[in-house]
Amino acid sequence: MEYKEYMDSLGEQIHNPRARRMVLQEIRGHIEEQCGSYEQQGMSHEAAMAEAVRQMGDPVETGAELNRIHRPRLPLGLIGLVLLLTAVGILMQWNIFSGFAGSPAWGDAWRSYERNTILFNLIGLAVMLGIMYLDYSFIGRHARLWYVLFMGCILGVGLCGFNHVQAIRMQYYVISLYPIVLSGLIYHNRKKGGKGLLCCMALTLAVLACGAFSGYMSSACLEILLISGILLLIAVGKNIFGGRRLWQGLILAGTALLGLLAGILYLTAAGSSGFNRYQAARLSYFLHPEEAASGAGYMAVQQRQLLENYTLWGTYRLPEHLLTESGSAAEGVSLSSTYVLTAIFSWFGIAAGVLVIGALLFFAGRALWVSLRQRNRLGLLLGTACGLSLLVHSLAFIAINGGYALYYTTGIPFLAYGLGYALTNALQVGLLLCVCRNSAILGEETEQPSGVRFGKYRYRLRMEKVQANG
Repeated sequence: MEYKEYMDSLGEQIHNPRARRMVLQEIRGHIEEQCGSYEQQGMSHEAAMAEAVRQMGDPVETGAELNRIHRPRLPLGLIGLVLLLTAVGILMQWNIFSGFAGSPAWGDAWRSYERNTILFNLIGLAVMLGIMYLDYSFIGRHARLWYVLFMGCILGVGLCGFNHVQAIRMQYYVISLYPIVLSGLIYHNRKKGGKGLLCCMALTLAVLACGAFSGYMSSACLEILLISGILLLIAVGKNIFGGRRLWQGLILAGTALLGLLAGILYLTAAGSSGFNRYQAARLSYFLHPEEAASGAGYMAVQQRQLLENYTLWGTYRLPEHLLTESGSAAEGVSLSSTYVLTAIFSWFGIAAGVLVIGALLFFAGRALWVSLRQRNRLGLLLGTACGLSLLVHSLAFIAINGGYALYYTTGIPFLAYGLGYALTNALQVGLLLCVCRNSAILGEETEQPSGVRFGKYRYRLRMEKVQANG
């Protein structure tokens, strides 16, 4: 059978077009490699090509088996966990708002809940499932464009005339998506060695500087500093940049040490900046909230005291300090989102709260485990970036509800009220599900095929070995 006829016949057996393109590219590389080996043994090109094709075995059987291996796989377990956690969030918002139903002001909040909470979650689920069916490679192909658009969004929010609270939230929604952009930048700079690492670090520092000078993104800056540092360290460990990993590791370690020293000096400096004083005060309240129990440390003290009063099966009522004195619907919505985990522990008890925490951490951990096993480096980076974001947000959310938080603005996975939270969470989870679904069908087109040579009726593709029948 001729080479072209063989490839056409094999390709017809693979149904998914992305998988077909990836498989045919790798099969073509193996045939050419085997052909070159035969030519070195003295065979003519035509005879070597014919023998290499013959060694591949029957194209229909081979193609059918490869089609079985290389097809989209829905991550049903993760999708089920997403639906469960979203349902928990909707249920707890219902309980929280119904707890305030006695006040006329909370009647407005209740009507808002009925419309918006369910609507926002449905929008988030639609976005999430829609993204799952995309080809995520566009993030790597257009990494610089995404970075420019990202910086434009940061600056645009500052020019839109939002009030202080709105600006904090809008900027947080934008900045929390930076790890996705960084994963594309790392992939774009693959195999560029230390130069690629320094480029990614410089672009990340530019984002942090923009956030620091805006005065609105202190919590987001802390989160992306941690997430970006871990993601760059993983990229160095996986040798995505290429070159000497030891020197790259030293660059990262040295930068982290300098950043830590700069942060310590910043907090201890006796400057006149109000922003500086605010951060120092926040650290003081974190360490000793009882010193400001009637002011800035009030919520931290109340949350820490609650830890001693939770019961195993709950009291079916909300903590008094979550019922604001003013009865403001806006305040209540904010509190119900930030402290929804507190509401779960108080209403349903320790058993339910621990299950919810376990589900959040399991989802993030499982997502990271799947992502770090990806052979496609962009998939590895993108899934890891989203998994790290969800893990950091979950841990910050747990810390806030326990009264041990340095900041109180964070992305709350699945459980929060509001369109901004729903969309940012949907983007990250959708990309995670996209990476999982496309694990076996998206390859790196610029890469040379890897694996071992094909023996008769035996082949290896994407680290899987299959013995064909016959």
